[in-house]
Amino acid sequence: MATTNTIGVDLAKNVIQSSIVSTSGIELQNTELTRTKFAEFLAKQKPSLVAFEACATAHYWARYAQAQGHRTKIIPAKAVTPFRQGHKTDKNDALAVAEAANRPNIKEAPLKTIEQQGIQAIQRSRELLVQERTSLSNHIRGLLLEFGVVIPKGFAALNYRIPFVLEDAENGVPHIYRPTLHRMFNRYLKLREDIDFLNEQVKQIVKQNDGCNRLTAIEGVGPISAVLLFSTLGTGEAFKNGREYSAYIGLTPKQYSSGGRANMIGISKHVANHRLRSVLIQGARAYVHKLKEPKTPKQRWLWELIQRAGYGKAAVALANKNVVRHGHC
Repeated sequence: MATTNTIGVDLAKNVIQSSIVSTSGIELQNTELTRTKFAEFLAKQKPSLVAFEACATAHYWARYAQAQGHRTKIIPAKAVTPFRQGHKTDKNDALAVAEAANRPNIKEAPLKTIEQQGIQAIQRSRELLVQERTSLSNHIRGLLLEFGVVIPKGFAALNYRIPFVLEDAENGVPHIYRPTLHRMFNRYLKLREDIDFLNEQVKQIVKQNDGCNRLTAIEGVGPISAVLLFSTLGTGEAFKNGREYSAYIGLTPKQYSSGGRANMIGISKHVANHRLRSVLIQGARAYVHKLKEPKTPKQRWLWELIQRAGYGKAAVALANKNVVRHGHC
């Protein structure tokens, strides 16, 4: 598709700043628009490269721009910052996005389809409820400990012990607190019910979605890993190969090389998709620890790596290999 101008967009909740830069690098316009006016603006423009800084609503507007005949890019904020000149203002940010969009080797964030965003929304809601359940269980345990009531670790122990705590009038828990404890426990049970519902929904998504279903055949990849991998990849156009996808997740070693000498210093703690990387490594670790008698070439490779480097590094290497394979699919 032949494009004319580059449109850099700085998104916000109610107002959107857009900078139009010509093919010769001259800024033609830099205006603030409402959401409605911005939609009309995109519909009127000739086919252009429309670049967004990766943030809330970026995927929605990128899909809308594509529907209007434009080519789109979503650029991580870290890649935009070096091109900002002057103070941090909406105008300067929009111009910086347009500048970054035309630079070579700028890594894009993958554009997600509406289905992938829906799956991602389900998974993030599940994670929120899991965090709330853990927080609430710790809250209940901590308060009861102040009254001398000790509940062992684990959700099963909490489920079993709390009804007995409520029934026992002589355990030291004050009567004034008991109605609140009852309500908190009911809230905990409702969270457990909602998590079970979302877990079942994830399983159904994996069964019905061919891409997710095929991912579960990979070693150490379960339903949660599958939906996260599928929703994170986007259309796949942002990555040249599986290696780039693995680097985006944060499974490849950082490189600090100079003078022709390559120096690998381990995976990054900061530049990574921490949520997905953690799930993939946990799944790979479980598979690695269960491997006893290698039969396939991949299992033999993994077994030799375990003997040479240990279970931890072998798990990361397996997760990396799985993602590289997925990126080629």
